[in-house]
Order: sequence, then C-alpha cells, then structure tokens
Amino acid sequence: MRLRNVYHLSVKEFLHMIRDRRTLVFLLLMPTVLTVVFASAVGNSKVTGIKMRVVDLDHGKIAEEYLKDIGAAETFALEIKANATEADLTQAEEDLDRDKIKAIVVLPKDLTTNLMDGAGGEVKAIVDGSDTFAAPAVLRELGGVAVRHNMKLAAGFLLYEGIVKSEQQAKLRVAPVDLKIDVRYNPELKAQNFTMPGVIGLILQLLTVIVMATSIARERERGTFEQLSVTPLKGAEIFIGKLVPYFILSLIDTVNVMIVARVLFGVSLSGHYGVVTALVVVFVLGSLGIGQLISVVSKNQAQAVQLAIFYTMPVFVLSGAFAPLETLPGNVRPIAYLFPLTYFCRSFRAALLRQATFSDVGFDLLAMFAFAVLTFGLSVLLLRRQPTSR
Repeated sequence: MRLRNVYHLSVKEFLHMIRDRRTLVFLLLMPTVLTVVFASAVGNSKVTGIKMRVVDLDHGKIAEEYLKDIGAAETFALEIKANATEADLTQAEEDLDRDKIKAIVVLPKDLTTNLMDGAGGEVKAIVDGSDTFAAPAVLRELGGVAVRHNMKLAAGFLLYEGIVKSEQQAKLRVAPVDLKIDVRYNPELKAQNFTMPGVIGLILQLLTVIVMATSIARERERGTFEQLSVTPLKGAEIFIGKLVPYFILSLIDTVNVMIVARVLFGVSLSGHYGVVTALVVVFVLGSLGIGQLISVVSKNQAQAVQLAIFYTMPVFVLSGAFAPLETLPGNVRPIAYLFPLTYFCRSFRAALLRQATFSDVGFDLLAMFAFAVLTFGLSVLLLRRQPTSR
C-alpha cells in the first residue's frame, strides 16, 4: 500500500466535502443538535406529572394528612376531589377509561374513624396499566406514600397511648433500622451521566455508517468508480483514502458534542483522556468499516441508505445506549453484542464515570477493534471480487 495514493485520494474526498457546503454544514451541526435533543429528551429517568385524581370520600383528618403526603410527590399531577361522592368515583373511572387520567386513589368513607378506633383501613388505587412506564412509577410512589403514612400513624398512636414520651422515641420504635446509602461514581443520580455516552455513541454511529455507506455507492451512480477501478489504486488504498476525511470529521464532531455535553448538561471528562481517545478512535473506525461494507454491497445510494437504516434501527434498543442491557429479555440480549456500540457505551461510561483504565476497558477495545478489522477486510475482499474492480 502506497501512502502517496492514499493521500491524493483523501485530498480528492476532502475537496468534494468542502464543495458540497450544505452537506458539510449538516454533518458538522447534526451531531450537536441531536446531542441537545436526545440528551434533553431521555435525560430524565424519573417519570413526573402523571395525571392522577384523588377521590376523598372520608373528609377526615387522616385523609387530609394522606393527601398532603401524596401531594409532596413530583410523580403526580394531582386533581383532588374533596367532599366527594360515589358519583365522583364513577366519573373518575369513566375518565380513566377515556385516558383523561392515569390513576385514581380512593380514600374510603369512615377511613379516619376506623383508624382512630384501632381498626384497619384500606386505600384503593386504580391504575391504567396500558402505560408501562407510568404505571410502575405510580405504584412505586403510592407504595412509598403508604409506608411513610403508616409510620407516621404508628408513631402517633404510640404517643397517644403514652408508650413513648417523645416523637423521636416514637420514630425510633416504629423504624429502628436506618438505611445508610453511599452512592458512588454518580452520587447525584444524574440521568445524563448514564445517557450521554449512549447519545454520543449513537450519533457517531448514525453519522459514520450512513455517510460512509453512500460513498462508494455515490461513485457508482456518477460513473467515477469505474475510473477509480482502472487506476493503480488498490482496494485497501481506495478504502483508506475515502475513510480518512470522514474519520477526521467524526473526531471533530466528537469534540463538538463533548463540549455541548459539558456546557449544557455538566457531563465532562475527568482523567484518563488516553482511554477516552482510544475508545472513540477505535469505535469510529469500526463504524466507518460497517459503512464501507454496506457501501460495497449496495448498487446505488438509495439501497445503501436503506441498508444503513436497517442496521442502525436495532442499535437504538439493543445497544444499551438508553437503558441497561439487563432490561433486555434473556433470549434477545446476546444479539446486543453483535453491535460495536454496545461495547462503546459500556466502556465509555466506565471511562467517564469511573475513570477506567486500559485494563478495565481492554476487552471492549479489542471487540471494537475486531469489528474494524473484520469489516475493513470484508470490504476489500468483496471489492476485489466485483467485476468493476481492478
């Protein structure tokens, strides 16, 4: 392989990129815009503002305290029906059927009286289970409210009966075990710290695969690929020459999105810059290799774009970019390891949050490097077998 040939072909590809200013601006701005959109949209792991109606049939003091506990939760956008009747409950169930609300909490009649008399009480929750994100959040929050309210009631009864002398003693009697939590690497539980590596990887994947996939297909449509095939250029030289400009562009886009992540979302690198650089370089090379492979097997740009989209669509849900791999079903999870983005997300998070070393991310680096070598080798091999190639 002659570097002079690679250099001249890279210059040619650079000139093509510069002349097509609209595409160049799009490629430079798209990652930044998508970073802001994706990180803002998926950056909040907590479900908030769920429409819930509380039907208070009790009208008592304990019901009032229960309402205060529910109202303190950010999960709900509450609509309270005070002094409610059975007709209000019927109306609430109709609104649940019509998707006007997502949940109903019913405080039954005589709840306060029964509890003050030492009898049990039952608060009913009716939840729309068709929304598999909102329903678990409602159930978790209502469960927490019930626990806190029960503790408050139990402490109050101990004081009332004279079993303890102070509120502090009552709380210790009711809840003697205190859970001490030590959250490391992301103590604020900031959702962007988890999603941002996936957002960056996904955007780089989209950019590199789709742009690279259309490169050779574009040459075929314009008839210039046949001219390249009769030159002294070898297949590897053609691929490297076309890869270099997009590789440099991808690195520039990576710097841009990392600046956006730092300025807008507070996600920044902290130590082990060499590890992060190595991960980005190997991942981009692997993604460009996938794009090249798609470009070789495609007869035109339309087909290349279709194959690129067919490849990238499963990546959204199977790579762990936005949710842990543990959320995938056991029979589907092995498929995730067919995508280099899976290894990038895992290792890039470790580098950002845990300051991982090369030994920590060694397996992921090797896996992504193997993707790069495999896709590049297959591309060269397939190009040699095509009748238009030299």
